[in-house]
Amino acid sequence: MTRTEATWSGFRAGAKSRSIARAVGAYLFTLLLLVALAWLTQPERALLAGRMHQVLAISGAFVAALLAWLSAARADTEAEARAREEPAMAPPLSDAAQASIAVLPLACLSGSADDAVVAQGFSAEIVRALSGVPDLRVVPFMQSALYADRPLNAIARELNVRYVLSGSLQRLGSQVRVIATLTDVGSGRQVWGESYDRGIGDLFHVQRELAEAIAIETGSQYLNIVSDDLCRQPPQGLSAWSLTHKALTFWTVSYTREASVEAIGWLEQALALEPGNAMAHVLLGFVLNQRVLNSFADDAAAENRRALAEVETALRLAPRDSTVMEYASLVWLNCGLRQKSLQTVRRVVAIAPFNMIAWGYLGCALTWGGTTAEREEGFAVLERLLRVAPNHPSVPFWHFFLAWGYTEAEDYAAAREHARIVVDIHPGFCLGWVELANALGASGDEAGARHALERAVEANPRFQVEGHRRYLLAVSREVGDSVDRQTRGLVRAGLLPPPSESSAA
Repeated sequence: MTRTEATWSGFRAGAKSRSIARAVGAYLFTLLLLVALAWLTQPERALLAGRMHQVLAISGAFVAALLAWLSAARADTEAEARAREEPAMAPPLSDAAQASIAVLPLACLSGSADDAVVAQGFSAEIVRALSGVPDLRVVPFMQSALYADRPLNAIARELNVRYVLSGSLQRLGSQVRVIATLTDVGSGRQVWGESYDRGIGDLFHVQRELAEAIAIETGSQYLNIVSDDLCRQPPQGLSAWSLTHKALTFWTVSYTREASVEAIGWLEQALALEPGNAMAHVLLGFVLNQRVLNSFADDAAAENRRALAEVETALRLAPRDSTVMEYASLVWLNCGLRQKSLQTVRRVVAIAPFNMIAWGYLGCALTWGGTTAEREEGFAVLERLLRVAPNHPSVPFWHFFLAWGYTEAEDYAAAREHARIVVDIHPGFCLGWVELANALGASGDEAGARHALERAVEANPRFQVEGHRRYLLAVSREVGDSVDRQTRGLVRAGLLPPPSESSAA
């Protein structure tokens, strides 16, 4: 039993005892009061004068204690159940009867690939706007998008929501038709539906109208969800907005050096059209930093400097946009600014407590070079995510963060198991193979470590193990001996020279 568990157990036992004592004390106090009144008013017929009254008094005290114990035991059982369901710092789950919604991607009826991007981006923007409503739980779009083809009752059950927004988008020349339907899945009732026929430049007005209508229909408090304080101003032109979403989608799916070049090109086009697009700035910083992390960059230092500058620009433009802060936190973490990253991502999950991607980034920041308590908190967050969202697209990265964290804890057996899951799901993820190689080497499997590193180079021919160590040294100034732990197995397997030899060379 951990210290926390022991403390909690002692607290529960003390609380149970206090509950029983209070019940018996209240009973005896009432009894004594009645006795006093009886003696004052009718001394000859005092309440406890007879044997039967004495028996009843004792029995009453016993019954009071028993009822108090049963009540405390029930509360104890319920508390234990809640503790098992909800570990500390885990993403909270709401009852489906509360205001909660999943937004499905709008079906594209025009058959154009570009229009499909617009439809997907439109749906993502609806989620972004609704996330600013304080008392409406909104499922992150990347999560709800996985359920696009599922029956509504299955969606509601698996995502734990009451409402589902679905619909379609069709482009007809310069006009766009958007049809949206809001269904209360519990009752099977369509509570709201609307058709919008607008010019393509008016799509952002449609987003605002949709968001406001949904907030009202779900009984949520509508608090200016498209204000400057709660979300960024929408782009002035569809082209910049479309390019931004296209870049993010393409990079997330492809995750190659070539994909990073294309994504950067589209983001730069978006910024040429709209220099004040905060989302384009932060995504540009994110992709640049990911290039460095994955050994795609030609000049790592220069690209990281540019990444940090883009992030700062985005935050000046949209200082309270939770998505901007989310990406900023990851860039800062990968540039060695751990404390700044941790503070920021904690703010994000406070603003958007059901953003599972942000919770994953929090788990990553907590497990990298923090205190033992922080690392345990990070493990709890990541393990909770894997339980509640086993089909989320971020699953391989959550396992990677766990592998990294267990390496930090020098539990190389656990790191090895999580790293294997990473490469099984995502065999093209170079760093997953590197993490596996380090864990295998640290566990004494030198042949396995060499094989894993070969697979890392196959996934990314530009990867260099010494360059990987130099990168870790550059970003680890806030995380103590992380470099030693993250390369110990590579050194033991002969894949890296010891640090002293490397520096001497």
